[in-house]
Amino acid sequence: MMDIPHVTELLNKQEAELTKLHTLLSNELEILKTRELSVLEQAAAEKEQSLTKINQFDQAISQQTTFALLLEDENFAEQVNRIVNLLTECKKQNEMNGQIINNSQIAINRFKGMLQKSMSNNTMTYDQKGRTNISNSSIGIKA
Repeated sequence: MMDIPHVTELLNKQEAELTKLHTLLSNELEILKTRELSVLEQAAAEKEQSLTKINQFDQAISQQTTFALLLEDENFAEQVNRIVNLLTECKKQNEMNGQIINNSQIAINRFKGMLQKSMSNNTMTYDQKGRTNISNSSIGIKA
């Protein structure tokens, strides 16, 4: 038999944590847009903690009842639907953030390739005063 006060408490906590996760994901998007990479690691850690809590609440709820029963119960149906909608929004936001990260990684790899190609065509030497001197090795001068 379902412990209604306990399930209500768990659903409230899960909904609050999903709301927090959605905020974290929105903040992560802003961090990615502004390229504040020093803050990104902390944001990822907070997101992971939130996901862990959501999973724990989900497991605790599943020990009390089933998803189908929650949807059938008029005491819980509306809140469960809000939770499902929040989860869907979090997934969409996470996918968008992941795409931005993926696109950034592709751009970085392209730039890295261009730099490597540029470096292979140039020879860096030092002059008498220790300053770097880059010369293009493709000019055909042989010493």
